[in-house]
Amino acid sequence: MPEQQTIGSSSIGAILGLSPWAGPWDVWSRLHGLTKSKSTFATERGHILEPAIGAHYGRLNSVSILKGPEYEEDPILGPEPWMHARPDYFVTSDEGKWLLEIKSTRKFDHKWGKPGSNNVPPYYAAQCVWQMAVTNDDRCDLAAFATLSDEYRCYRLERNQKLESDIVGYARNWYEKHITGGDPPEVDGTKACGQALAHMWSQESRTFIEPDGGVLALANDLSKIREQLTEIESKKRFLENSIKEQIGEAYGISGIATWGESKPRTRFDRKTFEKDHPELAAEYISTGESTRTFRFIYTPNEEQ
Repeated sequence: MPEQQTIGSSSIGAILGLSPWAGPWDVWSRLHGLTKSKSTFATERGHILEPAIGAHYGRLNSVSILKGPEYEEDPILGPEPWMHARPDYFVTSDEGKWLLEIKSTRKFDHKWGKPGSNNVPPYYAAQCVWQMAVTNDDRCDLAAFATLSDEYRCYRLERNQKLESDIVGYARNWYEKHITGGDPPEVDGTKACGQALAHMWSQESRTFIEPDGGVLALANDLSKIREQLTEIESKKRFLENSIKEQIGEAYGISGIATWGESKPRTRFDRKTFEKDHPELAAEYISTGESTRTFRFIYTPNEEQ
């Protein structure tokens, strides 16, 4: 089975609804070829720091570490053909062998427990559980480094068969319904959901369909939310301006806010550039994928 049709450890947190960065729609749309994974500054930071954190873990614990499969290499397939993982490192020592997962974060917040415990953010814990399920290892250490506090921590997660069975069972049902069966997840508020819907239904015509009761209820709810957001944004600007008035000529109010001068904004005049340098513009200006733009034109009746 090709990797693009299998679930890896980086996706399990999204499927379970634990990840703050992705959700079921991100996984579903990617596995169905509707969207592609994109690198972020956080992932790039992780790739840069990973070798150093791994080497530091090896020195501190006097163990040997072996790099796991890279992203361009084939992953490790699990006991079921739709499961795969790419552990960051494999650890070997006199105590035995286990997995090592590397993470970098800006700071250790309340989701991180004491070093040496198994108390890590739930989306990272699910990733470690998945890796142990795929590789059949009984231990996965998680070494993490916080860049803002310049702090290193290490956690130890032991294999929990009950938890593993629950997570794999949930993922199996999700996979059979949404990947094998093709059914999309329930609509949610994520960006990935909107992107996938635009790819699923390209505009065929400029015709309108008549709204039913369910659509009218959604439209009324959205109209109320937009009104509330407008009021909140106005209140936000009022409070900000009130604090600016108190700051006056100063730079800020200690412990409250700053109001400093910023450099003038610059703007690229694309139209003039294309007119004066059409050949150069054609060479350097690229066109992205077409999509659909949502405009809310509904006006509720007074009776509604």
